[in-house]
Amino acid sequence: MHSELKSAILSPSYTPRVRDCEAVVDLVIRGLATPQAVTVALLRVGAPAIPRVAQVLASAPSSVRPDLVPILGRLLVETKASDLSPLLALLSDADRKVCRAAMIALGKLPEPSSQVEASLIQLWPTLREPADRRAVAESLGKIGGPSSLALLSPLVKPGDDSVLGSAIELAVQRLKRTTQRAASPTASSRILAQVALPEPWLVTLRMRAGLEALALQSMSRLGLTPQDVQRSRTLGEPSKISIRWSRPLGELFALRTFIDLAFELPLPSLDLADVRLWDQVALSLSRPATKRLMQTLTDGPLRYRLELFGAGPRRGLVKKLVQTVSAKVPHLLNDPTDSPWQIDLMLTDEQSTGLVLVPKQLPDPRFGYRRKMVAAASHPTLAAALAELLSPSERDVVWDPFVGSGAELCELALRSPKTRLIGSDLDEEALAATRENAQAAGARIELAQGDALSLWPSGVTCVVSNPPMGRRVCRGDLEPLLVRFVTHVARRLPSGGRLCWLNPLPNQTSHIAEQLGLRRKVAHPVDMNGFWAQLELWQKL
Repeated sequence: MHSELKSAILSPSYTPRVRDCEAVVDLVIRGLATPQAVTVALLRVGAPAIPRVAQVLASAPSSVRPDLVPILGRLLVETKASDLSPLLALLSDADRKVCRAAMIALGKLPEPSSQVEASLIQLWPTLREPADRRAVAESLGKIGGPSSLALLSPLVKPGDDSVLGSAIELAVQRLKRTTQRAASPTASSRILAQVALPEPWLVTLRMRAGLEALALQSMSRLGLTPQDVQRSRTLGEPSKISIRWSRPLGELFALRTFIDLAFELPLPSLDLADVRLWDQVALSLSRPATKRLMQTLTDGPLRYRLELFGAGPRRGLVKKLVQTVSAKVPHLLNDPTDSPWQIDLMLTDEQSTGLVLVPKQLPDPRFGYRRKMVAAASHPTLAAALAELLSPSERDVVWDPFVGSGAELCELALRSPKTRLIGSDLDEEALAATRENAQAAGARIELAQGDALSLWPSGVTCVVSNPPMGRRVCRGDLEPLLVRFVTHVARRLPSGGRLCWLNPLPNQTSHIAEQLGLRRKVAHPVDMNGFWAQLELWQKL
């Protein structure tokens, strides 16, 4: 029977009978199956397997009983059992390894449990082994509440890097996060977009490399004056435009080409030998102006997550940074899960090159029309850049021959509602996506299914496009497609007509456009998230 069961439990289609559960567990005892394989098989049985596993565990040889506890715990968790007594009873088991396995298993419950918390807290004074205390501390950190925090907080000792000390400190951090999360508002309101800054700050707008010229054009149109421009020439590294700002952050979303915004924080320049990086970061975050900024813009507790850039995995450094900030800036709570603020620390060879405060939960209302996407759909800031560069008049007729999910036309509609807009695509799914997004944007867009290499809607004066660059190309190589596209557009555009597009192959297509009467007015290399394309504006002579 055991040999048959050994083979059967490995089949995903096999569900043991309830009366066979003891025999399935016995496979672990005999060394014929792993606890993981047995657990998966018993989960198919569900709750009826729980008393059978508990019965086998009670009489199993002492050498394997600790291996059976996680099986019981997993069954209780996965079946959402309300009766946890089979596992709680093991906390007083004579075998310390079984008891410890039960402590660990209780910490894997999906939700906080006052019953489990009370049992573990009651157990704490009786524990003498550091391994037992570590297991309880870790579990309380995951499923505990205020009572666990009251128990463990006084036990945190600065500089205690022992295994137990680190476990208690981590548990306290988790419990503080749990308490603060319970008091936090919803994610959509964590950063207050309509509240003025407490004082003028230098706000940095971060965008894809190559879009800064269009962002500056938008700023000029809105009467905004930049303080500094940092143009990136490196893939993956954003360009930055800084502006002195004191009004609500939400007003900056009138600019549509930046991805996010941030506050550059000064790092103290301290040359003392005993002042380390973590002390510099803590000093910067403890500045009264920084505290006023965060408190003014945050609806709820000041929670943050820390990100290191250019540093690689450095758990020890992260731990020291978090410890120091916690000690010297107690109003800030480190919480990697869904925090309203992110602190970016740029590093080079253990030296900081920048400290940035990012409002991660700042509601961005700009692109709410994006209800449905297709493969290789335009990033909305790229679509906004194309709309900014083209800037059509009300008399223009604009056609997007590779309409995708319609971002370019939606951006144009928001900018110039009376301009006639036409979109086409070979893919019916793309047309359906555009139709849904256009409705959400309140945009009037005429749609047709057709080939960009032969279709030409009547009256077209401008062509705008972020064409396929690989993922949606289904007719051979990209170069022949784009060459034929440019040829078609150049021949059909009327005099004065314009082509505004993202061109991944400017060296292969530009001479053809020029030979056919187009003249390039603008060209900006743009980071397409891994490769460069050229943002171009052409006009027919």
